[in-house]
Amino acid sequence: MNSELESLPAEIVDHCLLRIASDLSLMAWEQMLAWRPLLGARLDANVVDTKTSPNDLVTRADAQIEALVRGYLNQVRPHDLMVGEEGSEALDPVAFFPADFLLGLNAFDPETGALNEIADDGPRLEWHIDPIDGTVNYVRSIEHHAFSVGVCAVADEKDAGLGLGDWQIGLVASPGLDATWLAAAGLGAFRIDGRLADHRETGAAIPARRLRGTPPGLSGRLLATGFAYALSNRGVQLSKLENLMTGYDDIRRCGSAALDLCMVAEGRVNGYAERGLGIYDYAGGAVIVEEAGLKVSRGGSGGPTAAADTQDEVDRLIAAI
Repeated sequence: MNSELESLPAEIVDHCLLRIASDLSLMAWEQMLAWRPLLGARLDANVVDTKTSPNDLVTRADAQIEALVRGYLNQVRPHDLMVGEEGSEALDPVAFFPADFLLGLNAFDPETGALNEIADDGPRLEWHIDPIDGTVNYVRSIEHHAFSVGVCAVADEKDAGLGLGDWQIGLVASPGLDATWLAAAGLGAFRIDGRLADHRETGAAIPARRLRGTPPGLSGRLLATGFAYALSNRGVQLSKLENLMTGYDDIRRCGSAALDLCMVAEGRVNGYAERGLGIYDYAGGAVIVEEAGLKVSRGGSGGPTAAADTQDEVDRLIAAI
């Protein structure tokens, strides 16, 4: 929206952690497409269950994708910590996927038929994974759903899993929107069409849009937010809405925190605020917002999260939510 098409920088394309995140998103994208026709229109209990309310959905697709990601990271980054939404047990991708699919994974070695460990000299990392952010949308065939991963260093072993270290990369991939957003610390944020892995197969430069937030002079201001599934929390949220929207002309609610944050980075909306998220909900998108040159406040598990163009506005949104 707010930038000209350019080539994805080599530092992003060759980034070790983004190559791993690309593999994870490729598996997630494949399985989201594979599961969607099986879900049906009736939200069959064979494949859909509820979490905290009838509209807070978890699918077998969620659990399977998380299990595949855990199985991959157990082999490729065995010393790191994975934090997932569903708590699924590991599933080996090599045993699960056909050979032709495995050849598209950066970590797969066709000679050994195994995933290679990809280590570096950096600190132990936390991989915060949301297998399908926007599950309700996914189940109901609404395009706004995505796989999300954010990676940060473990700040201190006693705080492992809390997302308190320096954030390294973020990647959000949406089959419904046919787009991937990605960012790495100090290297900027970008949006590409389709999957990163598909572009790499061509060997050509990867067309991308560098994200820099809302362009100057764009009229109107939009705020993105979300609401709790639990009825007991909704009244409090609605009572704060008028104050929250001070300075905004309208509101958007797409049902995926990861995509809301990507829209802030793109400049499609001017701000975002929501309470009650898990770290995995905002992990990838928050890195993308920061690398687009904007400000973000991470709420930890359940606290207020906000993003906007200035720290003053982020602070105001946090106070209002």
